[in-house]
Amino acid sequence: MPSILGFACRLPERVVGNDELAEKLGVTPEWILSACGIEERRYAAADESVVDMGAEAARVLLERLGLAPSAVGAVLVGTGTPHRQFPGVSASLAHRLGICGAFATDVHLASSGGLVAIALAMDLTPRYGNVLVVATEKMSEIVLRHPEKNTAILFGDGAGACVVTAGDGPLRLVDARVATDGAFAEDLCLVPGGPLVMNGRQVIMQAVRKLTRSVGDLLEAHGHTPADVGLFVFHQANANLLRLVATQLRIPEERVFVNLKRYGNTSAASLLVAAAEAEAQGRFVSGSLAMLAAFGAGFSYGAALVDVR
Repeated sequence: MPSILGFACRLPERVVGNDELAEKLGVTPEWILSACGIEERRYAAADESVVDMGAEAARVLLERLGLAPSAVGAVLVGTGTPHRQFPGVSASLAHRLGICGAFATDVHLASSGGLVAIALAMDLTPRYGNVLVVATEKMSEIVLRHPEKNTAILFGDGAGACVVTAGDGPLRLVDARVATDGAFAEDLCLVPGGPLVMNGRQVIMQAVRKLTRSVGDLLEAHGHTPADVGLFVFHQANANLLRLVATQLRIPEERVFVNLKRYGNTSAASLLVAAAEAEAQGRFVSGSLAMLAAFGAGFSYGAALVDVR
């Protein structure tokens, strides 16, 4: 059964607090905090790309795991903000890391790209061995291009990484299920050069429904309930969404990992960044179950059940 060997993340140095953003958007810091629960987010430098952030997160992880570039058989990169149309971020990232001759491709999905890449890696690892999963986003470049208060307050930049292997590891992947409902594609979308379009009400409503169903169905398929899960790591969209999902699933607050207030919504990177911080804090407890879940553009959504060894 496939396992995750570990997580790592990379956050830009620049911290953008609500005071700075409120002045640009003509709102108050208090309104921003009440609207999304975010206190600050990180913005990449003008010359810092998604490749830079993703490669650094991956480099730190591979070094910590003692894996040489030659030990990586495939690279999957989840992103909604690639630095160019083609080739994908994965090609540049693999080259930067010295991974030569491995299969590399992008999972072009905002917000859910990290989770979908993990699900795909589970199927690829029997063929390719160690699969490096990276999720990296530069959302600041998008939201500041056409500033709009309801979206600009949410997003930040960053990258996360994990390695999925076919053998035993500290985080055994029991199962993962992902899906897409294209009926709502226009409610969260971005066309080249255009503004980020987000129908907030529809996104929240569908996210709550689809996340709770994904988690519930996956647990039921394996004879579990939410009460059996020691840690839930969700895509860090906004505080209101996280509270609603936790309420629907009847999850105690202490079982839901949240780092949203410090980093904002880093889109596809957020799940892996949150998982990396949860791992560093010892939140994945041996002998327990954990759940990773995300929702994003498409609408694409899903969950992965983890057995912590």
